[in-house]
Amino acid sequence: MRLLHVAFIPTLCALAAAQEPAGRRIEVRVTALSGTAFYIDQGSDVHIEPGDRGRVFAAAGQTVEFIVRSVSRQSARCEALSPDALVGVGEQAEVLLPAERLGAPIAPAWTHPKEAWDPAAPLLAPTKAPTPAERESRFRGRWYTGIDGTFDSSGGSREYLLARTGFDGEWENATGRGDVVRFDGEFFHRSSDTDDGTETLDRLRVDRASWRLGDWRENPRRIELGRFLHSELPQLGVIDGAEYVQRTSGGDRWGVSAGLLPAWNASLDTGDDVQTSVFYRHVGGTDGELSLGAALQKTWHEGDEDRDTALADFAWRASERLWLAGSAWVDWYTADDSGKQEGFELTELHLNGRYQVSGAWGLAAAFSQVRWPWMLRDDLPPATATTLSEGEVQRVNFSGWRELTKGTRLSARTDLWSDQDDSGLGWELRLSKRDWLWEQGEVWSSLFALDGASDSVAGLRLGASRWTDAGTLSLAYEFAQHEPDNAGGDFATLSQHNLRTNWDFALGADWSCALRADFYFGDEQDATSAGVWLQRRF
Repeated sequence: MRLLHVAFIPTLCALAAAQEPAGRRIEVRVTALSGTAFYIDQGSDVHIEPGDRGRVFAAAGQTVEFIVRSVSRQSARCEALSPDALVGVGEQAEVLLPAERLGAPIAPAWTHPKEAWDPAAPLLAPTKAPTPAERESRFRGRWYTGIDGTFDSSGGSREYLLARTGFDGEWENATGRGDVVRFDGEFFHRSSDTDDGTETLDRLRVDRASWRLGDWRENPRRIELGRFLHSELPQLGVIDGAEYVQRTSGGDRWGVSAGLLPAWNASLDTGDDVQTSVFYRHVGGTDGELSLGAALQKTWHEGDEDRDTALADFAWRASERLWLAGSAWVDWYTADDSGKQEGFELTELHLNGRYQVSGAWGLAAAFSQVRWPWMLRDDLPPATATTLSEGEVQRVNFSGWRELTKGTRLSARTDLWSDQDDSGLGWELRLSKRDWLWEQGEVWSSLFALDGASDSVAGLRLGASRWTDAGTLSLAYEFAQHEPDNAGGDFATLSQHNLRTNWDFALGADWSCALRADFYFGDEQDATSAGVWLQRRF
């Protein structure tokens, strides 16, 4: 298998030498994340259209190829072609426009012949939107399948295989009443073959299966039934039940929900936990640039009262350059809650901010604080009494980027963390150059270090990528030196290497594929991993 992987790399390199696509690149930045999708800060005003291709120059070292799925005037919703892509807010990206669209007017010229009109009629006559019964039903979704295998020869022979296939989609206006039917399910198979024997696991999981009735265009009320994620405050989680949402005349939304809470495990088992919640969402500003949300949630575990918590969040795009967001959880404890003092406790706090000083550079910061909540529900790993009373993890992140010259970017980030027992620091400095050794490509290098809870790591990363009609090919190398806090065995330090190649490409307008191969070697490390991901969109 390893020989096949090695022989595959020259083939990918040959494909990357294909003819460059003709067109113009539009510089954009990632502004927000939403599940597996993300948003960029340009749209139809610069001629971006659904189906256009692009790539993100991610701080994690990847060059992530994506496709534009929907567009507004100044924003576009995009989805990465690779399932393990890591994209962050503020990262630089570009969209490639086809040559035939260059110089096209933003709006087509009016070609309809003149019609007779009544000079006494108002210039802006009222328009009537089509009702759900007049609109067509529309189905969209995707089918995907993936296989990942790992062959580990360090300290013995071990083989691992993960295969999964699934489907998620939604049927808009399914019954002609402005409703939406949603489904998201996956079947996966996992097996391992080690010196201890062979183990297999097959499992079917349903993440979403719901029916939503109500369309904001003509109905201020909306109800959703089934298994779904809370619509206004997703932090409340997935429920098996019902949610009612009412829109006010000013555009705010309030609602209630009730149902079962699936467990936080691979099967999403349900039946032991019940929740009810009330929530409110305020949207302000001329373009909805301010959003404020709040909720109260109460849960029961196997019939006994469990968690009483409040949630609040906000997102504010103060200007084209400044974006702020945050969320907080507060729990209420009584004398029956072991390990906690009576009263309120701030369980989680998350704050994020980004400021783009100019088109050439910007800054970002984030802060988080997490405490262990007391719950009868036991999905989380068991916590000791000391952890419940004193356990706390804090993280502070600072990052910045600077365009030194056109195509040359310097970025840096640092992470500070602390808990009740220890603290540490991590950092990375990255320099990248685009369109240097070849057109439509990037080469980059970075230095990094991390002081973790059990060891310290320092190392170097190198990478190169190229974007062509045949897709995006990337090759990356990492050297890391680990120093365990309690060194044992034959090595006081471990010098380890990782070589990775990725090829993300489209197969026509609806199909996409991603191939990868990883090689791990060095001290106490000798493994090969490979995977393929195939999906079709409808």
